[in-house]
Amino acid sequence: MKKALLVILTLGSMICAQAQSFVSVHDINYRTSAQLAVCNDTSDYLGDTVITYGIVVIDGNRSEVSSGTVPGGNRPFIFIVDTANGGVSGDFNGLEVMGTNEAGSLSPPPTFTQVIAGDIVKITGVIGWYNNSNQISLLDANSFSVVGSASAPVSDTIEIGVLNDANRVNNMQTGEEYEGAFVTFKDVTVVQVIYFSGNSRISFDAVDANGNRINVSDRFLAQKLPSWSTVNPNSPQTTGSFSPPVVGTFYTSLSGVVRQDGNGCTGGTGRGYELNPFDSTHYEIGYAPPFISNVERDPLIPTSNQTVDVECNVVDFDGTLDSAIIAWSADTTLSPSQFPKTTLGLVSGSTSDFINVIPAHPDGTFIRYYIYAEDNDGNKSYYPTKPLNQPEPNVEHYFVRDNGPKVFDIQYSLLPSGASPLEGRNITVKGIVTASTKLYDLGFLYIQDEGGSEWSGIWCVGSGLSTFFRGEEVMLTGTVEEDYGMTQLNVSQASKTGNKGVVTATTIDPTDSALYANSGWEKWEGVLVRYEHPQNQKLFISQENLGFGDYAVGASANAPLSQSGRILAGRQSGTSYSSLFVQLVTDTVYRTLDGFMNVNPIEVSDTMNMDAVEGIIYYGFSNYRLLPRNNDDFIGINVVLDSTNLPTSPISVTEFEGLSGLKIYPNPATEWVNIGFETEQDFNVTIYDMRGEVMLTKNAQTETRINLANFTNGMYIISLTNNEGQTHFSKIIITK
Repeated sequence: MKKALLVILTLGSMICAQAQSFVSVHDINYRTSAQLAVCNDTSDYLGDTVITYGIVVIDGNRSEVSSGTVPGGNRPFIFIVDTANGGVSGDFNGLEVMGTNEAGSLSPPPTFTQVIAGDIVKITGVIGWYNNSNQISLLDANSFSVVGSASAPVSDTIEIGVLNDANRVNNMQTGEEYEGAFVTFKDVTVVQVIYFSGNSRISFDAVDANGNRINVSDRFLAQKLPSWSTVNPNSPQTTGSFSPPVVGTFYTSLSGVVRQDGNGCTGGTGRGYELNPFDSTHYEIGYAPPFISNVERDPLIPTSNQTVDVECNVVDFDGTLDSAIIAWSADTTLSPSQFPKTTLGLVSGSTSDFINVIPAHPDGTFIRYYIYAEDNDGNKSYYPTKPLNQPEPNVEHYFVRDNGPKVFDIQYSLLPSGASPLEGRNITVKGIVTASTKLYDLGFLYIQDEGGSEWSGIWCVGSGLSTFFRGEEVMLTGTVEEDYGMTQLNVSQASKTGNKGVVTATTIDPTDSALYANSGWEKWEGVLVRYEHPQNQKLFISQENLGFGDYAVGASANAPLSQSGRILAGRQSGTSYSSLFVQLVTDTVYRTLDGFMNVNPIEVSDTMNMDAVEGIIYYGFSNYRLLPRNNDDFIGINVVLDSTNLPTSPISVTEFEGLSGLKIYPNPATEWVNIGFETEQDFNVTIYDMRGEVMLTKNAQTETRINLANFTNGMYIISLTNNEGQTHFSKIIITK
């Protein structure tokens, strides 16, 4: 302690010598009670370059934030506490430090990832802000150095209610002084578990005895599951080892640093103040219910002649398992608690693996199900996780599809997180291209179910996507992923069906504040939409610069953000995926920043208005925003924009003449395909490959099933001729 005191006294001399440049951590953060009462938590030094000193709270190799702009792909950060009073938490004394500059183009100094808790550091940087949380970003490669050492900071025990209320909304007047602080909560219960990053990481919500709620987030690798591989090359472990809690788990204590993720009076949609543990010792468990894991469904999307196996693993770590139940129903009028219940059967030779078979159902049937288990102490757990005190269980679901999966099946979610029910699964789906990688287009591929609206669009990444044009029907095989809350299909196989289709933009009202509540926009993620006023009034640029390239449109030039729709354009980086063929941007700096714009940038202003604007809805950094694909998506705008020359597909709209009552299913097909008619009649079927060679010829009556064992993956032509000599040609995709 004497050594620490000596260092701090020495720092005092250093600080005095640089008084004109130095600002303490406390002064960077400090807000008066009156300022906080009106939701003003913005630092007086926002945008300024300052020198500050602090004691490191978290080792520099702990963070896990991937970044496409930072050399090395990892954006490291730490937290420091003011050197005053020996590094005591609270009283506006904590601050987040980014190990790179604001633009993200700086390689983090080696010393940044090597510091340990207790190091005293000198920082020269720019005061910034992200989701209402203060940050300091390094000015350059020489802006960070270790100047001494002290005792590692210890946590301050506080109540969750100081930070958030029961709805996880910021209590800014009492909570702001703990932003960036190292704190501990006592006696809290897990009420929700949220899986992300392909189910390889989690966050969870916990409540105290008064019901006040906080999200326990994972910015320091503490909650990595075994399947996660780090992007941080300095991480002390390359894969995870965290055992996720079950809803109902009781922690005698939880510790970590506090960040703010703006909501409530800030107008944001974040998680409120959140806790970020950074060590395994920060979790002290009192007791836990049974743990349900490794839940599998086979097949994922059944046809009408397939039964469905649901398997899972259930164990109780602090007692014995009393029961394991599955509840399911095809009756859409029943609430989950009314579903018929069946005891899960043990898999032969196992003591913890369970299985149940759901019988086959007709095409189009909607099946919902959930699993729950109870231990010898009466503690219950559910899959999907059921928040504590929520009256009805959450459910998994699937649709029976004789003609193959739809994009809707990937996107439609009954889960509170909005995550795809098929996350981590491999699936084949077809859809119509709504945005492409072609010149004068968005630069990224999106597809949508033909005629679909809500839940029917998806972002596609991966290989073989550059040949597609808007309006083409494509067949894609890939893995469903969640990219920080945005569902995408990581494509491994891609082909055209030879058909075209029409997708009409879904009209939504960006001025409707109710749409922003409770993830109301989730159903439009990946969907082609049209911002338009319901009374056909003009839309105005209402927010000229929301940061990170975002602006907004509303019913007037001064419409609040809560009644405006976000728009992003002119940025393509590791975190931004908007068009470079849209002139309207927040700042002309984007001409050459985060990609090179292919049109002359025009800075938006509140004098601009339009009839409507179209584009794809994208989700990222806690906000939904529209991505216009090119200038043509601005309809009736009062400024002159460059014309675009979007390439069009060479495929004609109509290729084949159909026969009445024809049935070909499933398509795509794997093991077999049914071909026939609704009415009894004789016909001849011939299947050709794409070179024109005959693969099969067969005479049939009404309907025939063809075994595809001798067919390889690809596209084939089916020719059918009926008794009247009418011939129909159709395409079929075979995927195995």
